[in-house]
Amino acid sequence: MNNFCKTITDYPSSNGAMPLLFSLRDCIPYSFEAMLIAIFFVLFAGNYFLIKNKTGRAKILIALLSSSFVLVVLSMFLALAQLITFTTVLFWAFFCILWLIIFLISDYM
Repeated sequence: MNNFCKTITDYPSSNGAMPLLFSLRDCIPYSFEAMLIAIFFVLFAGNYFLIKNKTGRAKILIALLSSSFVLVVLSMFLALAQLITFTTVLFWAFFCILWLIIFLISDYM
């Protein structure tokens, strides 16, 4: 019986929805990281098409930058809940800084 996933009752010290989230974290590896990537793609596509419909021009860097800002905050909240590691937060922060630098350099070219 060691190969089964933990259930909600295996986390007696937690309350609210956290036992369910902890069981998902422990049973499905990288589930919350995959959720962050899916949210990033949805936010990127939404921002891209909103900007394209409003201005008539495709601005990829603005969509990347705005999606990265949201993902940094969201990943920090997930890290505070101990659902992801701090390296995931650093990953999203690194890409946010990278997109910001590229966006600032692109204004001068």
